[in-house]
Amino acid sequence: MLHANNYFKRYIATMRPLYCLIIGLFTSACTGKKINDHTVATANANAKQWAAKNLADTPGYKPLGFDGPDSIILSYRNDSAYIRLEDSIMQIEALRFQEMGENFKLFNERKESGYYERKQAGFRKLQAGIIKKVKPQFIGYKIEHHFTVTDSSGAALLNKYVLYFDRQGNLTKAAR
Repeated sequence: MLHANNYFKRYIATMRPLYCLIIGLFTSACTGKKINDHTVATANANAKQWAAKNLADTPGYKPLGFDGPDSIILSYRNDSAYIRLEDSIMQIEALRFQEMGENFKLFNERKESGYYERKQAGFRKLQAGIIKKVKPQFIGYKIEHHFTVTDSSGAALLNKYVLYFDRQGNLTKAAR
């Protein structure tokens, strides 16, 4: 059974970055809502000011540009309970494949009885309740700043920072 626990941990650890990427794509989608010009100007000015203050002394810093602003929407996909349920669904799927390889008799019994599908359906039903309860909420904007820097050998490296802003265009966070 120790092998099974290690398998789950490796599977979840391997899949989590992909899952987080997918969440990021869904949560930072543009709503198509018109951003007022003052907010755009404030966010752009704050982004340029942040870059000048925090990146100007970086060796070989050359700005390539700023993308955005894009709206950031919080939705059920950001809900911690929803994410835990998604992890549980993935664990059942991992269990299915593990048992298929290590204990085929048990796999067949569970497959025939609908064990895997019932477990996943229960988690999906709980997720559906969260989807109904959690309404999308606009929280601000993001701007991506693309730039190059040089490493110790003089090679140019492409980098990106994502700058997060509140509804008024004030910088709240910068992340790589």
